[in-house]
Amino acid sequence: MPQGMEMKTAAAASSSSSRAHEPLLRKDAEPSASYSGGGEANGGGPGPADRDADAGKPLAGAEAKGLPARFLAWFGTLKDAYGSNILLTIVLVSHLCVRFIPVSVSIGYYLREFGGVKAPEVQAYKAVARAPYAMSPLFGFISDALHFRGFHKAPYIAMSSVLAMIAYGIVGFTPVGLLSLPMVLTGFVTMNLQMEYCGLLVRAKYAEKLKTAPKYSTDLISFVQGGGTIATLLSQVMAALIIQNYGTRYVFAVCVLPAMLPLYPVAVNLLQEKPMENAPCVGLARSTMRHGKQYFYLCLFMGFEAIVLMILGVFPNSVMRCVLGLIASVLLAIGFLLFTPRMIAKVAIFFLSVCICNLSNSGAEYYFYTDTEDQYPEGPHFSAMFYLTIRSLVRSTCLFIGMWGFNTYLRDCKYKIAYLIGIGTTMAVRFARLLIFSRVNLTMGLRDDVFCLVLDALGAMFGELIMLPNQILMSHLCPKGLESTMFACMAGAFTMGGQVGTFLGAYLLKQLGVEPQGARGESTQFDNLWIAEMISAVGCVPPLLMMLAILPDKTPSERIILEDDTTQNDESDAEEEELIGDEKKDTTLMGESKTLMTDVNDSVTDSEPRTGMRKRNVESNHD
Repeated sequence: MPQGMEMKTAAAASSSSSRAHEPLLRKDAEPSASYSGGGEANGGGPGPADRDADAGKPLAGAEAKGLPARFLAWFGTLKDAYGSNILLTIVLVSHLCVRFIPVSVSIGYYLREFGGVKAPEVQAYKAVARAPYAMSPLFGFISDALHFRGFHKAPYIAMSSVLAMIAYGIVGFTPVGLLSLPMVLTGFVTMNLQMEYCGLLVRAKYAEKLKTAPKYSTDLISFVQGGGTIATLLSQVMAALIIQNYGTRYVFAVCVLPAMLPLYPVAVNLLQEKPMENAPCVGLARSTMRHGKQYFYLCLFMGFEAIVLMILGVFPNSVMRCVLGLIASVLLAIGFLLFTPRMIAKVAIFFLSVCICNLSNSGAEYYFYTDTEDQYPEGPHFSAMFYLTIRSLVRSTCLFIGMWGFNTYLRDCKYKIAYLIGIGTTMAVRFARLLIFSRVNLTMGLRDDVFCLVLDALGAMFGELIMLPNQILMSHLCPKGLESTMFACMAGAFTMGGQVGTFLGAYLLKQLGVEPQGARGESTQFDNLWIAEMISAVGCVPPLLMMLAILPDKTPSERIILEDDTTQNDESDAEEEELIGDEKKDTTLMGESKTLMTDVNDSVTDSEPRTGMRKRNVESNHD
């Protein structure tokens, strides 16, 4: 048989053999054979040919029997698609640090023990504590543009983690009342600084990875969200036990340990950043500054707005907070229109509007559920264990159901369908909560705890139809080389809108006379809480109308091509080719110069014996 025929036959046999093993696991081949760029050592992402070959294949683990086997097979597919380093980084930073530390749920209890803080002020102070989330665009651009010997993420993770450990130690080991309120708020801001900075940089990293295998984007986001949900549940169980038995400040004392975990990925370089040997200690990324100059202006403006809103949150003038917050939101929308591609601007404005229309009444809701019989005789009187742990357990379980439902039935549907179901169900749940806030549920024979758990379950289950598409959409909208910056800008729009919605909700509570503070006999403070909830439910209508005109007509597994993506990538590729060409020219010139010098030396060497022979011939003729 000819040699070419033998090769074809062997290839066909190998192909049929591989197809025979495909239904079990698609990770039989060595990573180096299926990854472009050398496999996990270079980032662990499949090449274009592999993604095209996998386009019609079921996800690994779909035919494995048993839940553990299916999970391991599913996890193996994620490992093959994106690499083990990014998955371990997500577990250590996003799950065990960012999502495990219960800062947000502990702030309300701490301020209650602090004393004299009314419900609207509790909401305002929570918004102040979340200021780093609104400043994340500035942080993201700094990490993209300013590097330390080539490291864009690790130094910032390390610095924010050390500062957070100090803040947890001061707040956690100092008795309540010895620290002033500004010092306590500064500690809360520092804690959230670590949570946002570390979470942002990890999100930017997996957004970069996600583009290498968009087919599995919903699976990667489900891994992030699912692990985070479990971590949140465990953290709230821990917080409830500590608050009931020891006091809220000890929650922050315990959090010193998980705040240390992000230092491990930094120490072993799990983010796979490449150091520059001849680079200065601190340097600027020229390509980022060249292509992301417009984003720098937007990030700088968003950082300034976040600082202004943080300062406004401390002052008691609620009217000024609302007016300036709305002005800042309008200016932010204009900034997105001026400095970002049209698709990014439209999605960012949509996120901003959704959060502004979500008028928060969380401060009054907290007192409504947790006031004792002396404080609110007609209230539900939920314990810390039920309020934090039982409700969180129900929500976490239903979050997993929502993830499963999205990945099973809606992963190939368009963004608009998922948002329509999610926002519509959220509005229905809010209208149903009117019954418990008006105490009508008791006349209907519905117990507070059961009814509250049912609403929590529905809200968490269908709310995941909003959160998962949010994460995927933001990941797809990140331009190349500016993942941290753009992810931060989108998340910053989300957070800033939430701050303004919190300010508007606090103003609404004050106008309705809903200002509980945990005092004895404050039942009248909750008389109009149902009105505030009804207005918040109606606030879901504008986002539903905006969604139809703003969101892209695509599915989560489809790539979104931005207007300037091709130009920017072409420019960066041309710049890289130009640099490579210059290096080749320099190498060629050096080689030619070396060859020329060698020829000159050889010619000189060869000329010496010839000159000597001519001299001897002349002398012999003379004789």
